[in-house]
Amino acid sequence: MNKTVEKICRLDAKHKYILMALAGAFFIVRAVQMISEISINLAYPGATLYLLDFNFYIGTRTFIGSILTLLTPHITYQQIFGLNLFVYAVLILIFAVLWFRTAKKAIEENDNVLLFVLLAFITFPYSLLQYANWIGAYDLYLSLFAALGALTALSKRTHWLFPLFCVMAIFTHYAFVFSYFPAAFVVHVYCIFTSKDKKCRIISTTAAFLLSFVSSVYCVFFANNTIKMTRSELFAYMESRLGMPAGNERYIDAYYFNDDVKGMVEGWHTQHIGQGFSGNFVLFFLPMMLFFCSLWCYCIIKAKKNQIFPYLCFLAVAAVNVAIVFLIVEYPRWLAAATLSQ
Repeated sequence: MNKTVEKICRLDAKHKYILMALAGAFFIVRAVQMISEISINLAYPGATLYLLDFNFYIGTRTFIGSILTLLTPHITYQQIFGLNLFVYAVLILIFAVLWFRTAKKAIEENDNVLLFVLLAFITFPYSLLQYANWIGAYDLYLSLFAALGALTALSKRTHWLFPLFCVMAIFTHYAFVFSYFPAAFVVHVYCIFTSKDKKCRIISTTAAFLLSFVSSVYCVFFANNTIKMTRSELFAYMESRLGMPAGNERYIDAYYFNDDVKGMVEGWHTQHIGQGFSGNFVLFFLPMMLFFCSLWCYCIIKAKKNQIFPYLCFLAVAAVNVAIVFLIVEYPRWLAAATLSQ
């Protein structure tokens, strides 16, 4: 790695721009390829999940499902495929804008360490490039809310929107609280330390935390009690909305019509956390997270005293992401969240 950094250091500004442009082009081409493949696979089962709206299940996934209900009475997998591609495109645009702005800053300030990190972030295996292979049907929206929530921290006015984005995300899926919220929240905590208007920042960040806590408690503990359809009524409703047989029957049965959810979850955990997962985790994901952790340690050592605490929070988010992967059945969700958090 030291030799690579040294080679980058010897490049002049013109060649650095060319290098970053080539890396950006590589990222876009590979990301579009991955996104198309994943979206095609997720379109049909994802369509069923998007039907979980206020008609029968008040509390979780209400936001996305209800918006689609307002837009169209008949949901097709082609629509879901198109929506997935649209949200992916928005995410790519957000990442690209931030990435190129940071690249320009790194080149103008001759910050070769930052330049190397930017290259690694979009070209290394199991970095942002691999993100498209991990993200799920509704997790896609969670990542969008997290990205938008983090972006609001950069503005003097839009940081007030962060609590709203948190609630919208949690009512899409409460996994947002555990997977994506910590990263976006820490960005706002960091801005409290770096902004001049600390009072307003504290109020909006505290409001986001409290509203997220209340929303997640409702969605986790109380939303299931509002289901009003029997199994046959539910699938008949879904088939009428889809125009085809509903998918994800096992998933819906397990969570809504089976009392032994704990046993089902433990069975899935045993199936998924196997040798293949361990190999990928040790050879690719863990080294990438350790790489980012080392960068945060470097920032902590070089930072001013008033910035040490928020940098420690960033480091803690990385550590929690790594540890929690082993505790969750659908570990790709947490790999994606960990990547986005960094």
